[in-house]
Amino acid sequence: MEQDVIDQTLERIRIALEGGKVDEAITALTTLHPADQAEAFADLPADDRAEVLPRLDAEETADLFEHLEDEDVAQAASQLSADRLADVLDEMQPDDAADVLGDLPPEHAATVIAQMDAEQAEDVVPLLAYEDDTAGGLMTPDYPYLHPQMTCQAAIERLRMLHPNGDTPYYLYVLDQDDHLIGNVGLRDLIVSSPNTPIESITKKDIITVPSGMDQEEVARLFQRYGLLTLPVVDAEGKLVGIINHDDVTDVIEEEVTEDMYHLANVGDSDLQIFSPVRLSIQRRLPWLAINLFTAFLAASVVSLFESTIAKVSVLAVFQSIVAGQGGNAGTQTLAMVVRGIAIGEIEFKDAWRALAREAGIGIIHGLVIGTLVAIGAYLWKGIPILGLVIGLAMIGNMIAAGIAGTLVPLTLKILKLDPALASAVIVTTVTDCVGFGLFLGLATIFLPYLL
Repeated sequence: MEQDVIDQTLERIRIALEGGKVDEAITALTTLHPADQAEAFADLPADDRAEVLPRLDAEETADLFEHLEDEDVAQAASQLSADRLADVLDEMQPDDAADVLGDLPPEHAATVIAQMDAEQAEDVVPLLAYEDDTAGGLMTPDYPYLHPQMTCQAAIERLRMLHPNGDTPYYLYVLDQDDHLIGNVGLRDLIVSSPNTPIESITKKDIITVPSGMDQEEVARLFQRYGLLTLPVVDAEGKLVGIINHDDVTDVIEEEVTEDMYHLANVGDSDLQIFSPVRLSIQRRLPWLAINLFTAFLAASVVSLFESTIAKVSVLAVFQSIVAGQGGNAGTQTLAMVVRGIAIGEIEFKDAWRALAREAGIGIIHGLVIGTLVAIGAYLWKGIPILGLVIGLAMIGNMIAAGIAGTLVPLTLKILKLDPALASAVIVTTVTDCVGFGLFLGLATIFLPYLL
């Protein structure tokens, strides 16, 4: 239903722009939810976006920027003058404003910062020092805080004075006079407590914190594991420097899932989309195809060792791809589960032997079942009993190899501080191809007199 509304609104916008009625187009756009506005805006041709963007007020543009994809924000921001962009960033959350500035050329970013509201710039500029994929890059320094000596009544009056926005978390953090984090207080506890109750007496001190340099994937894991709404970020001295909200981590989880999925498919850039520029897609995807070509030659070299056997029993060429293909499928299954387990902290290298034994056992069972089915099919098709035995034994061996490789390769890459998803698929597929071809054709060579 929402997509139908977006499509209908998008059509109204296009018709209005074709008739030169820009204000009517903007009215149609702003009737949508900001997230839907972003989708509709991104679907407009570049010329139409350039016509609409300058006519939006600063607050509307800020809402739009906060829901657009990073590359769309960067492109839109580059079309605005420095003073106009400064007005927009003043309306955004500090962490979102920092993300926009981080995508600008340094000279342009400096010019924009100079024209921003001083208080907003004071919050935004320190965030530019953090990498985007760290806790510091996710956090916002815009949060209300309390002191332990306050009463609940004084705390409520302070909140009324601060007038926090709708993004203010359920938890309020309690700091001492030197900004060291003591703990947090839930809004519910604050409201139901007696007005004269000291904040210190309702402060929960056993809370989870993270350093500013923690990787965003680890941050997301903590949110998932403990069901957090917010997460405080502290420096080396225990001072609160910012908080991370759950909505920021939702984006991280999507990014990490996309990254792992792309890497398993040998696409190195998780920012690529189906409609990304052709040149960019080729640059990011072609190198991995070249690497796959090298591994294919490696598997072909194994086959070449048995050219004489294949020449004598040509039917082997028909079945060798079945053995290698099934091994590759089994390896991919194991690989997907192990990479996921590593990503969510479910499996570590110390669990390798237990995981290897388990996957090897599963490989034996898979090999017996699939190998038997293939052996029966080969016998019924070609009428050569020993061929079914050769295929069945090769299938069992390759299934075991697939389970071992699918487990050991990503865990080893993790130990080497490499992305377990990025190179695992290439290595595991190479292992199953080489082992599959080698076992099948090697066994065929041993049983050659019975195959002729």
